[in-house]
Amino acid sequence: MPRRAHPTRGGHEMSNPHPTLMWEAAPYPGKAQQLLTWVREVALAELGDADTRLFRSHDDRVVIIATSRDATPPRVTSQPNELVRRPPHQWLFEEVVAHP
Repeated sequence: MPRRAHPTRGGHEMSNPHPTLMWEAAPYPGKAQQLLTWVREVALAELGDADTRLFRSHDDRVVIIATSRDATPPRVTSQPNELVRRPPHQWLFEEVVAHP
């Protein structure tokens, strides 16, 4: 079976032209559950219909992985300032073909 052609960007084959956001926040001690509640109520709402996954690490960091359903990059603009040790980090990614 022939392989599907994939769009390219910057010379790299992309397997999915939908941008993906990785958002990560580190809560103050004792604020992990409140941060999770904030993420569920505020951050996930800001991401709208993006395909989202929510993770929590052993040290209570919270990570969202959100892939847009179109070409619009997903972003979280609100800040949980009173819950986190530093401003959350956000990175945008594009999926590339694992085995070109």
